[in-house]
Amino acid sequence: MENQAKKYLYHRVPDNMEISEEGRAVLYPLNQLKEKFPGLFLLESEKYNSSEQRKNIPDTIIPTLEAAAWGDVLQMSAIHPEDLKKALVAAGYAPREMKFYQIDPDLLDPTKMTIYLYRDDLGIDHVDNYSPFDQKSLAAHSAVPEITAEYYSEAIKRGERPFLFVGVPHIFHHGPIDVSDFPVIVV
Repeated sequence: MENQAKKYLYHRVPDNMEISEEGRAVLYPLNQLKEKFPGLFLLESEKYNSSEQRKNIPDTIIPTLEAAAWGDVLQMSAIHPEDLKKALVAAGYAPREMKFYQIDPDLLDPTKMTIYLYRDDLGIDHVDNYSPFDQKSLAAHSAVPEITAEYYSEAIKRGERPFLFVGVPHIFHHGPIDVSDFPVIVV
C-alpha cells in the first residue's frame, strides 16, 4: 500500500458478530462481552486458555491507558488486510476468506488509544512496549513486519495454522466501537 494514502485501522469481522437491538454493529472489548453477550464472551476468551502464559493476558494492565487492561480494549492493526493475506500466501499458506472492518481513526478519540509495539524482548506490561497513538505514526506500522513474515513461514513448516497478528503492532482502543457505518474489506 502506498505510504501517502490515508491510513485506516482494521479489525476482523467476528464470525459470530452480534447485532444490537437497535440494529447496530458494535465491537465490544472482551470484558464488556462478559456482561452483554456471555456466550460470545466464552467463545472469545477461549483463545486465552490455550496456555498458562496466555491466561493472564486479559487482566494485564496497559501502562499507557489509564485504568485499562487488555480485556478492556479492542485490538486493531494498521496493516491493510490484503497485505496480511499476501504475506500468508508468500509463506505457503492458503487462508480462507477474511473480512475486516475498515475504521477511520479520525472518528475515534485518540485519548482512548495507544499502540502496542509487540516487542518480545519486553513484557506486555512494560511501558516501553507502548507508544502514544498518533495518526502520523500509522504509516510506520502499516507494513507486515519481517518478524511476522518469518513467523508465518516457520509455523507453516511446522504444519501449524499461523496466528494472523503475531509480531504485528496493535492499535488499542479503550471501549467499544460502533462499526455499523464502516466499510467491510473482504480478502
